[in-house]
Amino acid sequence: MLRQLVINDLAVIDSLNIDFNSGMTVLTGETGAGKSILLDALGLILGNRADINLIRGGSDKTDITAIFSIDNNSNVIEIIREMDLALDVETDEELFIRRTISKDGRSRAYVNNTPVPVQTLREIGEYLIDIHGQHAHQSLSRSTTQRELLDQFGQYDSLLGDVTNVYQEWKQVNEQLNNFKTEGEDFEARLTLLRYQIEELEELDIGESEYEKLSENHKRQAHSQRLLDSCKKILFDISESESAIEDRLSHHQKEISELCTFDNSLENMSNLLDNATIQIEETSHELKSYVDRFDMDDEQLASIEARLDKLHELARKHKIKPEALPEHLSLLTKQLNQLEGGQERHDLLQKKKIELTDQYFKLAKTLTKKRYEATLKISDAVTEKMHELAIGGKFNINLEKIEDDTPHQYGMDKISFLVSTNPGQPLRPITKVASGGELSRLSLAIQIIGAKDNGVPTMIFDEVDAGISGGVAEIVGKLLHRLAEHRQILCVTHLAQVASCGNHHLKVNKTTNKNETFTQVITLDKQQRIDEVARLLAGMEVTDESRANATQMLESV
Repeated sequence: MLRQLVINDLAVIDSLNIDFNSGMTVLTGETGAGKSILLDALGLILGNRADINLIRGGSDKTDITAIFSIDNNSNVIEIIREMDLALDVETDEELFIRRTISKDGRSRAYVNNTPVPVQTLREIGEYLIDIHGQHAHQSLSRSTTQRELLDQFGQYDSLLGDVTNVYQEWKQVNEQLNNFKTEGEDFEARLTLLRYQIEELEELDIGESEYEKLSENHKRQAHSQRLLDSCKKILFDISESESAIEDRLSHHQKEISELCTFDNSLENMSNLLDNATIQIEETSHELKSYVDRFDMDDEQLASIEARLDKLHELARKHKIKPEALPEHLSLLTKQLNQLEGGQERHDLLQKKKIELTDQYFKLAKTLTKKRYEATLKISDAVTEKMHELAIGGKFNINLEKIEDDTPHQYGMDKISFLVSTNPGQPLRPITKVASGGELSRLSLAIQIIGAKDNGVPTMIFDEVDAGISGGVAEIVGKLLHRLAEHRQILCVTHLAQVASCGNHHLKVNKTTNKNETFTQVITLDKQQRIDEVARLLAGMEVTDESRANATQMLESV
C-alpha cells in the first residue's frame, strides 16, 4: 500500500509530505485547492507522461517520491528482484519510487535509488495503484471499455494473452501470404527486372562509402589550383616574406620576454606569444609539407567525374541517392532470393496459417466459455449493487458470437452491457436507458465489483460520486468503506455522506502569501473532521445544526 508521498515544486505545491494509512482515506477541499495535483503527482510516480508546465513557477525542477509497503505484493517483489532493484532496501517490505522533471524537459525515474526507464514505473505501477477517475462512466458506453472490464473481472489474463499472441502471429503470416499473392500476379516480370537491376549494379562494383570518398576527392581536385595558390600565399606571408609573421612574432616574443624582467605581470602575455610562435612555426611546417606533396592531376579528375556521372545516372534510374546504391543492391538481392524461393515459402506459410487458425479458434472457444461464466457472476453482483444504489431493474452482459471465419485480436465475442432501470422493462444498451446520474452510479457499482477481484492493494476514486447526493451518496460511502476492509482506499469527494465514511480524513487547503500560492494537506482530528463534514453539508455558513448532523454522520459509520 501507499505509505508516504513527498512532493516538491509541483504546480502550486511548494513542499508537501503526506503519510497514508490502511483503510479508507478521504480527501476534501475547495474546488481548485489542489486535490487533482496530488493525483497528478501519483500519476507521474506510476509512469505518466511528464509535462514541464507542472513545474512550480520559479523552480528548476519537480521532485516527487512515493514509498510503498510491498510485503504481500508478490508481483512487484518479483519485478524488482528480476531487475535487481532491491539492492538499497534493507527488506523487501519497502519500495521507493522517485520521479524528477527538469525545466529543460528531462524526466528521470528511480526505483530504490536506481535509475530506470519510465516504462519500468508503468510495469510496477499497475500492481501498486488502480485509479478510477470521475469520468469513468463516460467510457462505459464504449464497446472496448466493456470488453476490458469483463476480461478484467473474469481473471483469465493468461488465456486472453494466448489468444492475442496467436492472433498476432496469424496476422503476420496472413500479411506475408497477401504480399506473396500480389507479387505472384507479375512474378516473372518482377523476377526479370530484379535480375537486370542487380546485374547492372554489380557491374559497377560500387564500394562501401565509395560515393562519399569520390565526392571528397572530386571537390579537392576541382579546386586544386585555388588550394595550391592560397596555401603558397599563406606560407609566403607566414615565413618567407621580408615582414614574415613568423619573424615578427619571434622578435616580439624576445622583446616581451626581456620586459618581464621589469614587470612580471607580463609573463602570461609572454607565454601566450611563445605559444603563438610555436603554433605559427608548426603551421608553416604543415603548409610547406602540404604544398610540396600537392598533386594536380587532370586525368585523375576526369576519371573521378566519369565515375561520379555513372553513379548519378544509376541513382536517378533507381530514384535513390547515390550514396544509397550499395544498400539498394543488398535490398534487391534479398527480394530476388525471396522470389526465387517463393513457391516453397508460400506452401510453408499456407501450412502455418492453417495451424495457427486452428489453434486460435480452439483458444477463442475456451475464452468464450470463460467469458460466459464471468458474465453470470458479474451480472448478478452488479444487479445487487444497483439495488443498493437505488437503481431498480437488472444488469446483464450479453455475449454474441462474431459470425466471421477471420480471427480477431481479442476473441470472437461481441460484448454488450445491457440494463433495465425499472422492473419489467426489457434489457437495452446502457446508453439508451440510463440517465447521467444512473450511469454514474452504474459505473461505480461495476468498479466496486471489479475492485473485489482486483489484486491491486491501493485504489483511488477521484470524485466517482459526481452526479449523486443524499441517501445514495451515503450508500456509496458505505460501499467504499466496506471495500477498504480488503485494500487501501483513497477517495476524493465533495460529498459529506462519502467523506464521513472514511477511516482517515485529509483536507487540501490553498493559501496565498503575497504573490505566491501554496497548497497544504492537513490530517484532520475528530473536531476538525466534524467542521469539514459540516462545511460540506452547509457550505460556507457552518451552523450548530450542520455540526450536529456532521457528528451524527461520523458516529454512525
